[in-house]
Amino acid sequence: MEETRRPPAEGDTEIRRKAVLELRGRQSTVAVRMLLKAMEDPSWRVRKAASEILTNEYPVEHYADGLIKLLAIEENAGARNSAIETLVRLGKKVTTHLVDAYDSSGRDVRKFIVDIIGEVKDKKALPLLLKALKDEDDNVKASAVEHLGQMGDRSVVDALIEILNSGDIWTAFPAADALGRIGDRKAIPALLGALKVKALREPVLRGLSHLSAPETLEHIVPLLADASRSIQEETMITVGTFYHKGVPADFISGTIHRLCGPEVIHKIAKHAWSAKTDVRTAAILLLGLMQDERALGPLLDLYSEESVAEDVKKALAFIGKGRPESLIGLLRSDNEYQRRLIAEVAVEVASPLYRQLFEDLLSDRDGHVRAFAAIGLSRLRDKGAVQSLKRLLSDPYEDIQEAAVAALSDLREGLDVEEFVACLRAEDAALRKNAAFLLGRIGARDSIAALGFALKDADVTVRQAVVEALSSLKTEEAAKYLVFALTDENPHIRASAALSLGSMEGRRPDPLILLLSDPDDSVKVAAVRAIGMTGDRSAVGHLVNMLVNQNGFVVTTAIESLARLGGEEAGNAIANMLGTNDPEIRRTAIRSLSCFSGFEERVLSFLHDPDWATRIAALETLSRCAAGRLDEKIGELYDREEDPAVRRIMEELFGVR
Repeated sequence: MEETRRPPAEGDTEIRRKAVLELRGRQSTVAVRMLLKAMEDPSWRVRKAASEILTNEYPVEHYADGLIKLLAIEENAGARNSAIETLVRLGKKVTTHLVDAYDSSGRDVRKFIVDIIGEVKDKKALPLLLKALKDEDDNVKASAVEHLGQMGDRSVVDALIEILNSGDIWTAFPAADALGRIGDRKAIPALLGALKVKALREPVLRGLSHLSAPETLEHIVPLLADASRSIQEETMITVGTFYHKGVPADFISGTIHRLCGPEVIHKIAKHAWSAKTDVRTAAILLLGLMQDERALGPLLDLYSEESVAEDVKKALAFIGKGRPESLIGLLRSDNEYQRRLIAEVAVEVASPLYRQLFEDLLSDRDGHVRAFAAIGLSRLRDKGAVQSLKRLLSDPYEDIQEAAVAALSDLREGLDVEEFVACLRAEDAALRKNAAFLLGRIGARDSIAALGFALKDADVTVRQAVVEALSSLKTEEAAKYLVFALTDENPHIRASAALSLGSMEGRRPDPLILLLSDPDDSVKVAAVRAIGMTGDRSAVGHLVNMLVNQNGFVVTTAIESLARLGGEEAGNAIANMLGTNDPEIRRTAIRSLSCFSGFEERVLSFLHDPDWATRIAALETLSRCAAGRLDEKIGELYDREEDPAVRRIMEELFGVR
């Protein structure tokens, strides 16, 4: 106790913290006084220790008033902040104490009390917040208004409406937003009335956006032509929110056309180049919602801006869905960049008007356009397009081949499986490869034997596709062929086959164990990973043997697979890798031990490791397997830790500050 009375001296933080810890279990009024005094200490660790002893060992009524008194210490921000954090953590237990202290406190403390109650959201304190609405200090009143809105209790709507109508801009400002957050439609007339007050238009628009009542658009939309640029911006954001909250696009666009006329499109377009992201996004959305062909030009110009490219595509899709014919001319443009964009949008629109255009675009000189055309035909569910799409399976560009496979997969009902089985024997390797992909995608189990025969194909890309197809089919017959592929001359095929077998439920690891001695390290890695995927602990011993491999990637993968399999033997083997000199292997072992119990002490030692990444790995593991038991230890290390990345992890995982 004497130690806690000493004036804090530089470097003796640990002495003071230990002195505070000595007060544990004392259960006396003197100890409470000393703990409250320790809450004024300059060290976060000392204050935290005092706070935890108070909250864990004493009834709230023994120290709550003392915490509230700390709020008045103007010259000690640390004491105030610790008191606030503790009071918020105590929650509803201290509501009565805060309410009782309100009238006898200064304005700063009254604001702290309002903020704490607002954080706790105890509805028993609503009368106090309503009382604070009439506080002599504007900051206290404004804070009360804000918290009432966040609490969302409808019983305070009338009081907030009264404030909104009072003419006091300082409190009416947050009241408008609070009424919107509460979401009671009773507030709509008051909000619409306040919309006439220029100084309140922005918060009122935000409040109305929370409510998103369709009938209020009549009053909001005319402000798109307001003389104030900031009001125009807020109006566009508000109208955009109405759409995102479910108000139909046709209703919004119809209201804008009726009240603002066709020329408003030009005003909206100007805002599409705003430096404010939310304004640009809202303007682009409105250009689309209005489904006006005059917006096509500005939108196409905006597409070059990477930050809004996705928003532009959505806006063009709105126009296309309302006026699909407006995109047809653009699809025939000589501008490849533009044609590519519109082809992508046309896929989203998927209008039957584009059927022949998509067919024609399968021969377009631009590969992206050909790919979009293929997807577009599949979206139209046009079985008659199968033969045209089949031509793209031999396209010079792989991404177009992939688009054709995806499109044909979507049209599976219109496919002749035998036709594509026959393609496995075609002269063109690309056609053979894509036929295999397609058969796997559509789940053609009748083709398994033909696919198995194709594992002898001379082209490695074909064999790779066959392995992927067999993996998709997931039958016993397919698994037998995948075992055969484990002996392929190409290491990529062997690795793919191993991973495919590992992904099949209920597979034993026996065939995979043979690959652990493969001459290619990438195959070893795949086999090790696949064995872990099987979940069969009978292979643990084989994986343990891989921990002495010369290739670090093989070793780290073996550690991860052992962690996946679990068990005492696996855990001990991983723990033995903590002594390795390879930092990556060591970090992998540390992280993998989070799957096991009993190794916390060994991991704890790595909190002092000179490598910052290793310290982070240890922190992450301990947060999973020893959370709540290390606060004191982590607090000590936090004050000494110099690396900002490690300090940030401590803050995120253990809550230290």
